[in-house]
Amino acid sequence: MKTYKIISVCLVFLLFAAPALTQTADEIPIRVQRLSKKVLVLTEDSPMENIIVAIATSKGLVVVDTTGSPLTAAKIREVIKQEFGRDDFAYVINTHHHWDHSWGNQVFSDAVIIGHELCREAMRRAAAIIPQRVSRLGQGLKEMKTRLDGLDPDSNEARELRKRISFSTRNYKGLSEGFVSTLPALTFSDRLTLDLGDLTLKLIYFGRAHSGNDILIQVPEEGLLLTGDLFLERGWLPLFAGQNELDVPRWIEVLHSVLDGESQVKHVIPGHRDIWNRDKLVMWRDYIVELWEGLVAAEAEGLTLEAAEAHFPLDKKFAYLKEMGYSDAELQRFQTRNISAFWRQLQESAALVVEQTIAESGIEVAVAKYRKLKSLPSGEYFFDEESFNALGYRLLGQGKIKEAIEIFKLNVEAYPDSWNVYDSLGEAYMNNSDTDLAIKNYKKSLELNPKNDNAKEILKRIEKIKQLFFDSGRNEGAHI
Repeated sequence: MKTYKIISVCLVFLLFAAPALTQTADEIPIRVQRLSKKVLVLTEDSPMENIIVAIATSKGLVVVDTTGSPLTAAKIREVIKQEFGRDDFAYVINTHHHWDHSWGNQVFSDAVIIGHELCREAMRRAAAIIPQRVSRLGQGLKEMKTRLDGLDPDSNEARELRKRISFSTRNYKGLSEGFVSTLPALTFSDRLTLDLGDLTLKLIYFGRAHSGNDILIQVPEEGLLLTGDLFLERGWLPLFAGQNELDVPRWIEVLHSVLDGESQVKHVIPGHRDIWNRDKLVMWRDYIVELWEGLVAAEAEGLTLEAAEAHFPLDKKFAYLKEMGYSDAELQRFQTRNISAFWRQLQESAALVVEQTIAESGIEVAVAKYRKLKSLPSGEYFFDEESFNALGYRLLGQGKIKEAIEIFKLNVEAYPDSWNVYDSLGEAYMNNSDTDLAIKNYKKSLELNPKNDNAKEILKRIEKIKQLFFDSGRNEGAHI
C-alpha cells in the first residue's frame, strides 16, 4: 500500500506540473458574423468553436454565454464593444452551467448574470474542481507540445495541433491567473421574460436534458432561438441522454411552443459549430416526438426494450449525418442510446434506487439492494451500463471513492465484455492509489478495445513514473 501511495503522489506531481505559457489577447482568433444590425454571432476559432451571441437593445447589450476562459471573454467583450460602438453591458445569460459557457462571466461583472436556478448551484460545484482542471490542462499542454516537436510543421496534423495548443493555453491562463467563479445573480425556475424596449427576450427552462439546467432563449423580433448545447450535430451527435432523469414531455411542449407559435423562428443558434435553420430543428423535434410516443405505446403493450427497439430503425432523413463523416456504427449507437435513454424514463431506475440507498444506509446495504433488485422479474427495474457508470462518476465527484469502486465493480460484473466499464474502474482505483489494480483494469479495457487511447496513455504514464521512481531509489540506495 505504501508503494502505491508514493507512486501515485509522484504521478500526480509529474503529470500535473505546469508549463510556462504566454498568449496575448491579439492572438485569440474570433470569427464575427452579423445576423442583423442588432445581432452579432461570435465564434471562437478553436477545436470546440464556442459560439457567443451579442444582442444590442435600447436598454443595453446582452451577451449569451461567455466561453471557458476570462482571457477569451475579455477579447469577446472588446470585439462586441468595437462592433456596436458601445459598452453598456446590461445582461449576461448562461444557457447552462458547463465551463465552456460560463467561466468567462467575471469579465462582465458590470452586467446582471442570469441563469436557471439549478445553474447557480451546478456552477458552484464545478468551481471546486478548478485546481484539478488547471493541472490537467497544464499536463495536456506539455504532452501536445512534445508531440508537436515530432511533426512536420507544415502538415495538417501540426496545424490542428497548434490550434489545440492555442485553445488550451488561453483556458489554462484564464483559470490560473485571477479566475473568479461568477454565478448568476438573477435566476428563474420556469420562464423569464426580459422587456428590453425594442426587443423581448424569452428565457424558457427546457427540462432535464444535456446538463439539467438548460434553457432556450427566444428573441421573437429577430426570429432567433438560442439552444445552448441541446442540439449539436458536428463533433457531437444530438444525443438526448445527458441526465439519468429526462423531462421528455416538457421538451416536446417547449419545442412546440417555440416552433409552432406566432413568432416565426428563422435562425437556430447552438452553443458550438454551425447555425441551423428552423426546418432542421423541426425535424429533430419530430424525431423526439415519434420516439417518445412510440416507446410509451410499446411499454403499455408490455414489450421488452429489445422488442421496442426493432420498431425504430434510424430514419433515412438523417442520412445527411453520414455525409458529415459519421459511420453506420456511430449512427446506430446514437439511435440505440436515445432509445435506451427514453425507455429508462418509463421504468424505475435501479441506479437511482441504489444511489438513494448509498446516501441513506451506506455502500454495503446498497450493494445488497442492487442484488435484490437484479433478482426480481425482468422489467420491474431498469438496469443499464450507462446509468450505473454515471452513478460511479457522481460518487467520484463527491469524493466517495470507495463507494464509486464498488459501483464500477458491479458494472464490470454485469457487463464483462464492455471495455468502458474496466476503464472507469481503473480510473477509480487510480483515485484510490491502488496502482496495480488500476493497471489490471486498464489492460483489460485495452484488450477489449485496442483503440482505447485513454488506457494507452494512462498505462504509459504509470510505467514512466514507476521507472523514474525505482531508478531514483536505486541511485540513492533506497528500498521500497
